[in-house]
Amino acid sequence: MITDFKDGIFSVDAGYLHDGAAAVYIVRAGGEAAVIETAHNASLPRLLSALRELGINKECVKYLCVTHVHLDHAGGAGSYMREFPNAALVVHPRGARHMTDPQKLIEGVKAVYGEDETKRLYGEILPVDAARVIAPEDGTELPLGDVSLRCLHTAGHAKHHMVFFISRLGALFSGDAFGISYEWMHRGEWAFPAAAPVQFEPDDARASIDAVLSLKPRSVFLTHFGELRFIEKAGAQLKADLEKYVEIATRSRGDKDSIKRALFDHYLDCAQRTGLQKDRAFIENALAIDTELNAQGLACWYAAKTARAS
Repeated sequence: MITDFKDGIFSVDAGYLHDGAAAVYIVRAGGEAAVIETAHNASLPRLLSALRELGINKECVKYLCVTHVHLDHAGGAGSYMREFPNAALVVHPRGARHMTDPQKLIEGVKAVYGEDETKRLYGEILPVDAARVIAPEDGTELPLGDVSLRCLHTAGHAKHHMVFFISRLGALFSGDAFGISYEWMHRGEWAFPAAAPVQFEPDDARASIDAVLSLKPRSVFLTHFGELRFIEKAGAQLKADLEKYVEIATRSRGDKDSIKRALFDHYLDCAQRTGLQKDRAFIENALAIDTELNAQGLACWYAAKTARAS
């Protein structure tokens, strides 16, 4: 259940949707600890078990950090906060209000997944006490034992997105700002952008990728999923794919179903070009949810772009 990346960095599989889909990270430094991402409520027992195995007391957890408030990253925040009496929740200033009063966030998720599926996936989304929330400005350094977490605003996937960088370790926790690459994709050194609804902006996403690359991290830890080492190659792929996404959405005139079909074709081509040799059935199954969300996100982006131009 626990993956040890050395230097006090560990991951726990959140069990979101299925194993290998979303990770929760633990950083242990100088007698203190931070948890990065809170996934969904059902991930909490896995995290608590991992902390016990690592010998980390609940009282030593100083921060619960969420990269953004989409519920596969922050859905468990309220439940997590009840377990860690000394922890502060670290969230982008644009996302803080959704953590203290999550009702609007929940309604937005229901609009995408429906009420029954939202309840099944996430359970009851609990509010967080505003007095326990840190909403750092871009570049803020949060002390943690003998290291610090630098909080960097990284719009593109969402306006409320932030990454966390530990310069001493060369470790960057990227949420969705540096794309998606599941473990089966790592063998082909392939990653693709996350363009989920409703705030995706390709220009901002490109700038955030460049911001990550400028830090020259030794490892990028993806929420979806695991440690990424082919960082320069992934950055080039992600920026090229953003151009492809814009081309697909424009050619499809924002029609979600047309976008979805074109994305499947593109992902199949990418898998084959990177040596993975996966057939269409595999890609459709393995990337079904990502393709659906990316198609929705691109359709939303195209509609907003068209409305601005009119």
